[in-house]
Amino acid sequence: MRKHTYIAFLLLCLLWACTKDNEFSGPPVIKAVSLLDSASVDSTFTRALPGTLVLISGENLGGATNIYFNGLAAYFNPTYNTNTHVIITIPSNAPSEATDPDVPNQIRIVTGHGETTFSFIVDIPPPTIESISNENAFPGDSLIIWGSSLWLIEKIVFPGNRVVTAFNESSDGYRVGLIMPDLGGDTGRIVVHAKYGVTAFNAPLNDHESGNLLSNLTNDGETGEKPVFNWAWWGANRTGDPALFPGTRGNYLQNIFGGVGANDGGWWNGNRSGNFNEVPLFTAAVITQQTANYVLKFEVNTKEPWTAAICVLRFGETYAYRYIPFTNAENKSFHTDNKWMTVTIPLSDFKKAVDGVEGTGANAAVMGDLVKPDGKVPFGYRFITEAAPVEVFNAAFDNFRIIKIR
Repeated sequence: MRKHTYIAFLLLCLLWACTKDNEFSGPPVIKAVSLLDSASVDSTFTRALPGTLVLISGENLGGATNIYFNGLAAYFNPTYNTNTHVIITIPSNAPSEATDPDVPNQIRIVTGHGETTFSFIVDIPPPTIESISNENAFPGDSLIIWGSSLWLIEKIVFPGNRVVTAFNESSDGYRVGLIMPDLGGDTGRIVVHAKYGVTAFNAPLNDHESGNLLSNLTNDGETGEKPVFNWAWWGANRTGDPALFPGTRGNYLQNIFGGVGANDGGWWNGNRSGNFNEVPLFTAAVITQQTANYVLKFEVNTKEPWTAAICVLRFGETYAYRYIPFTNAENKSFHTDNKWMTVTIPLSDFKKAVDGVEGTGANAAVMGDLVKPDGKVPFGYRFITEAAPVEVFNAAFDNFRIIKIR
């Protein structure tokens, strides 16, 4: 019997039973908890994740007035409550060990003829890492890891097997703050070890001079990092001045301009672009791979709030991405407060032009849409305006790279 057919059959049986169960022989008793699945209904368990639909079995369960998971009242449909069963979903916000170390770990059912408890653990999902504030942070910099279920962390392991045990977890499990250790020349993926699982970030840290780089803007003979240049020598102010944008190695591009009116597409004017030579980054074998497997990353640092300019990131002349970070920012103003922040853009988000507007049409599907047949990458970016003018723009960019994430 298929799963959905079985569940429908069980619900009908329970509904029929509701019309017959109107007498109680004693207080309620929970005997077992199982899944609403024909393959699992006979397999009981004593723990499950929030959001799980479960079948509670027992005696004298009819007429339930309240059902609690670790003290949190859960909604249930009285239609699916009989003397012997209750069908209910564990609330998504049910307390767990992660949010309350003194959680009772129990289900409690209250009826008009008594109440009962049953030992049951509300698990939490394994941790995940979605982003890191600055993947090329300096030693001693503050670092933030964003994700989900970032609770009960035992240790965080950095490249070179550097173990960090001093960190601050947010109560909602979405963020962990810590101090960046000194990674030296090691590059690799950060790994979070928590009580309920282990997770690794999908991109390397300290990746500012590897074979993933399109450019780190540092040239031969310059200090700070191994040079990965590939810059075409025009479009922005290339500098290594740490006073302007502190916290980066080697050189970077500064785009500074102002007094640009609305609907100005003249990106070739002063400091409104970043132009690079074609970079031999891949072999021809990459052409057929899915763009969803790759992301573009770079670091950005704003000295002034970014409120209007549209940054058009481009692969060749066909595909582009409209990077507009202020759109979803608070008060429509994006600002890193003169600190470096990592930006990640899936290559599958790059799009063709529609009616002359770049980055608004069909998505790039395979790497051959963005990369030349010989594996070279034609990349650059341009600043334009549309409805809103730009009074002042002052930001820096560094470490353009393409990372395979899956």
